[in-house]
Amino acid sequence: MNRAMSSLLVILAAFVATPCMGFAPMHNAGRMIASVPPTLNNYVVLGASPLDAMDFVTNNGAVDVDALVASSSVLLSETEAWVQPLSMVLGPFLNFFSFAMLCRIVLSWYPTANVNEVPFNIIVWPTEPLLRLLKGSVPPAFGVDITPVVWLGLFSFMSEILLGQQGLLTMKMKYGI
Repeated sequence: MNRAMSSLLVILAAFVATPCMGFAPMHNAGRMIASVPPTLNNYVVLGASPLDAMDFVTNNGAVDVDALVASSSVLLSETEAWVQPLSMVLGPFLNFFSFAMLCRIVLSWYPTANVNEVPFNIIVWPTEPLLRLLKGSVPPAFGVDITPVVWLGLFSFMSEILLGQQGLLTMKMKYGI
């Protein structure tokens, strides 16, 4: 096994072994999103435990919305239907590309590695179109192509602004802002 492949395997093992989902904070860390009953069409129920949301379901399966709003351990906010699915798609997308750009940075340390081989082409093929967009406009620093670093910073920034603890989509889901 050559050095480039072993370096990528070490990064992959560290990525999988950590409890976080990559390089951006998880947008659901520390809280639980309960399943939303059909009677609450545009509401998102956030609570500290699954039992919090279940306490307000009546015998016939309806949700007592007044009691749910009055509870201090459950936050109820009205939000648009597109916010939560967008965050569920955008989170893994940004985390994958952040990880892929980090792998491209490590792969650039080994210029003799054949990027058309199986472990490397999984990372190279999705990232190459993005890197080509900036290669002409971002000059190399000390003879090193830094476009993967620029993209890694951009993906991390977007993940934090949109999905971080105080991100726009997170605040929209929490408070309906």
